[in-house]
This record gives sequence, structure tokens and C-alpha cells, in this order.
Amino acid sequence: MLDEKLYTVADVARVTGMTSRTIRNYLKDGTLTGQKIGVQWRFTEDEVKKLFSRQQPGNSSPTQIVRSYLGTSQRETAAFCALLDLPGVTQMQGITVYTQLEQHCGDGIASISYEYHDESRLFRIAVSGELWAVTDLLEQIKAGTEYA
Repeated sequence: MLDEKLYTVADVARVTGMTSRTIRNYLKDGTLTGQKIGVQWRFTEDEVKKLFSRQQPGNSSPTQIVRSYLGTSQRETAAFCALLDLPGVTQMQGITVYTQLEQHCGDGIASISYEYHDESRLFRIAVSGELWAVTDLLEQIKAGTEYA
């Protein structure tokens, strides 16, 4: 326990792509827990992981997104569903990519979610939505070196 790395608000903001203000709001509403050491908050990696492991109402797993997409037999516009697998990454590395992608999602994205498989170190992101919106997001992934 003494050797466990502790993260500051600024560290968590940098790793997740969120602002320090958002992290402090999560502390205030209980979404994120940590320890106050002196005047600064500190967080373990497990506490940061819990921030992203909470299932919010309506938030589907990648498997549920794909099943829902495949289960729809009528559409009014062209649609697209994509899976992005990131093998050999830690959960925190995957969350960083997920957060960056989520920030680029526009109105045409219906769903975006992730899951992490500890045993195989596989981080999977699923996204579905209107064709133009998902292909725009895929172009951003292709152009963005931070996702490679």
C-alpha cells in the first residue's frame, strides 16, 4: 500500500482528458473518491478506474451496442457500427483513448462504450450511429497518432 502510486487532480485530468474542474465536481458529488493529504486530493489507480467502471443509466456495453445495431431491421438513414480493439494496453491507457474519442462524438453518434479484459489486456471500444458521424470519427482515429 505504501508503494502504491497516488495521482493528483491534475494527473487525473491529464490522463482522462477531463478538466480539473470536472474532477473536482466528481469529488463534490461523490462520483470520484480519494484521500485528502494536507490541502491536496490524491487518488489511487483503482479509484480512478471506478470513475469509469460505473454503468450510467442507458449506457450499454460494446456487446449490447452491436446486438442493438444488428437487431434493428429498419432504418431511415445509413448507419454504421464499428469496434476498435486496443490490445496490450492498460485500462488507464484505454480510458485515455476512449475519453478522447468521446469528446469528438457529434450529434450523429447514437452510442459509444468500452470494456476492458484484464486477462488479455484488451480494451474494446464500440461506436454506432449515422454513417457520416461514425466515418468522421473513424477519420479522426486514422489521422490521430494518439490512437495508434
